[in-house]
Amino acid sequence: MAGITTFLDQSQMPNRSQEQKVFDNLVAYVFQNFPKWGREVNESLGAFNAALAGGAYALPYMFDTGTADTDPGPGKLRLSSATQNTATVMRLDLTAGGQDYTTLIDTMDGSTSTIKGSIRLVKQGDMSKWLTFDVTARAAPSGYRNLTVVCTDSSSPNPFAAGDALMLFFQRNGDRGQAGANGVLMLASATVTTAVANIDFLNVFTADYDKYTIELQGFSGNENIAIQLAAGGAVNAATTYPYALSGNAINSGGTRFVINSGVGGSGVYTLEVRNVNSTSRVCAISSRGIYGDSTQGYNFSFECYCQTIGIKSGFRILGNPSFASGTVRVFGHRNS
Repeated sequence: MAGITTFLDQSQMPNRSQEQKVFDNLVAYVFQNFPKWGREVNESLGAFNAALAGGAYALPYMFDTGTADTDPGPGKLRLSSATQNTATVMRLDLTAGGQDYTTLIDTMDGSTSTIKGSIRLVKQGDMSKWLTFDVTARAAPSGYRNLTVVCTDSSSPNPFAAGDALMLFFQRNGDRGQAGANGVLMLASATVTTAVANIDFLNVFTADYDKYTIELQGFSGNENIAIQLAAGGAVNAATTYPYALSGNAINSGGTRFVINSGVGGSGVYTLEVRNVNSTSRVCAISSRGIYGDSTQGYNFSFECYCQTIGIKSGFRILGNPSFASGTVRVFGHRNS
């Protein structure tokens, strides 16, 4: 940004010592250049505020109290909720302070990190009124942009009124580091604190990983914990899972693979799921566990395969009848 250049040439300024025609032409010049001067002032103010805030971008907006998924109007932004600090979407017009910021706004989701960056909205002239958000995604409807956001803090539930002049500060996060060629990465987790029948990870498998480790901790051993695989994001409850216990002969199995023997007490279970990306070979599951109580303990190993051949997208952990508590963690072993 070059700064303010308009009205700095004294020879272009009108004064009463000039001939009427010259004076009239210069007055017209002044009025013609007021919009340019205003844009340069706004840009300079944005750069100044960005420097004070330590952020990369600062854009001036007018607050619109609407919540509908429509263009808020030139130079305006709106939030998806009437209670401002519960909003999940921020709607930005592509212009701010009379300038088109389409290219800049479209970089706000450029980071490969899950959280793309952070936004701080502050009322101009009253910095005691503000909201902060994490940005996780961007959508591009015609004429405006929708940013998926999570409010991280606020000065009050509704700090802004209709027509308030705001300054939007945006700070982009860095890119996520690349996993090693044979790295292991935790892909997902879930902790149960109230009773549920199923714990679903139906789309956790990808082509980047062909082997997965699933850890279950804190579940009671008599809950008959089982697993079913999913394809295309949906569980196929009709699939048969032939299984063997500790290397014994294969049993006919059922529509779920039971990964413990139903003995009481607390347990820790580890599953390995292999060959999820093949369209011609079976997907294999092995389960190891230790469970017990104050008087006795057990360890065991089960193996099974999925009788339905095809690419698998994820899995479901089932309780019988439900889980009261426990944690599931899913790790992917990156393909070499």
